[in-house]
Amino acid sequence: MSNNTTRIISGLVLILIVGACVYFGVTSTLFAVGILGPLVIDELITNFYEQSRTSKRYILAQTIYLTGFWFFNFYQISESSFTFWISAGILLDVLLLSYLFLVYTKSDTLLKIFKMTSWLAGLYVLIPLLCLSYVIHFPNWRNLFVALLFLNFMVDTAAYFSGKKFGKHKLWEAVSPKKTIEGAVGGVLSSVIVTSLFWNTFIAKVTPLTVVFFLIVACCSQVGDLAQSKLKRQFEIKDSSSLIPGHGGVYDRIDSLLFVAPLYAFYLMATFR
Repeated sequence: MSNNTTRIISGLVLILIVGACVYFGVTSTLFAVGILGPLVIDELITNFYEQSRTSKRYILAQTIYLTGFWFFNFYQISESSFTFWISAGILLDVLLLSYLFLVYTKSDTLLKIFKMTSWLAGLYVLIPLLCLSYVIHFPNWRNLFVALLFLNFMVDTAAYFSGKKFGKHKLWEAVSPKKTIEGAVGGVLSSVIVTSLFWNTFIAKVTPLTVVFFLIVACCSQVGDLAQSKLKRQFEIKDSSSLIPGHGGVYDRIDSLLFVAPLYAFYLMATFR
């Protein structure tokens, strides 16, 4: 079976799982979002940081995440709490952008710092996933949630096939050798068009400002993927794991979603609250 076929089949299975969770309601969707955290943390600490699952840092990271996700989604559900986490998410994005564009070479010092503070992986994953879960607390959450999935994953999917068909010029070879400018443009445009059509049909009238926002988020989706690619080069690994056939690990699959979730949550807070 070719890699493309494996990738497509795995993608369809993931779509069915997500669709089922969304169909069954808030609790099942929160559970699906919540379970992503421990999986990503596991990949970060065992594969990136090369630390065992019985280490204190691993246990602390998982405890931070599980406690925080449960507390703010099932016990302390408030606008002020989510405002704090959305602000933290945007700050985290700024730090990732700084890392992507300002750290030009592999740094052994930075690598040591990452490994010494591996327990912070719990917070690193908790912040964007709380921003994502914020969407699920809206009255019209299903459509808003699906719109975000279209906006984010259409970039990656369309970029993959656009790059395969038309890709000639490298986007940033030092960070991600396979990505092309043609693929990136195809991914962003496809994402904006599909999301705009969905938004106009099921959520609200699309305005020029809405389209500009979609364009920004779609571009940020590419940036989030590049940041993760640079991290993988920092740690000299190809994929975060091999859990999902044709896609790599959970972190490989949702890296861009973690990056754009705070931006999307901020837009919803500013527009609908």
